[in-house]
Amino acid sequence: MAKYRECKNPTCNELVQFPERYCPKHKLEQEQKKEQERKEKSYKKMKLYNQHNRNKEANTFYQSKQWKQTRNYIINRDNYTCSVCGEPINNRKIIDHIVPRRIDKSKELDENNLWTLCYRCHKVKTDIEEQIINSPNGINKIKHISKENWIKYIKERIKK
Repeated sequence: MAKYRECKNPTCNELVQFPERYCPKHKLEQEQKKEQERKEKSYKKMKLYNQHNRNKEANTFYQSKQWKQTRNYIINRDNYTCSVCGEPINNRKIIDHIVPRRIDKSKELDENNLWTLCYRCHKVKTDIEEQIINSPNGINKIKHISKENWIKYIKERIKK
């Protein structure tokens, strides 16, 4: 025999089949509430990171009107897809500097130095970048890696 219990919403007396906790109406409300809480937590975490960990000058740059306009242009130019793997990007839009901003600030708003990456490809690129930077003559090497070579390196690393 199926077990039932009351909806967990305090104002609702509808019975729901175990293991459900909410009736269909309140289940949707609960999911929306959880999603909103997740977004707020993520926003607070990013805000704290920006205030305490990120370089102040970098934070100012990433909050600038110029960057936001350029960022939106790049996302649209790349059709909301990762420039490496082609996956659609819905929620976590990462606009990456091909030559890192900290290495060559003259290219920080250069459209040819910016591309849209998914979280996975961005993580792989960042890991490769750090390895190269920490190698002899690494900064000079990073300055000269083309977009095409980055695509090749990232795809090779993802295959492993």
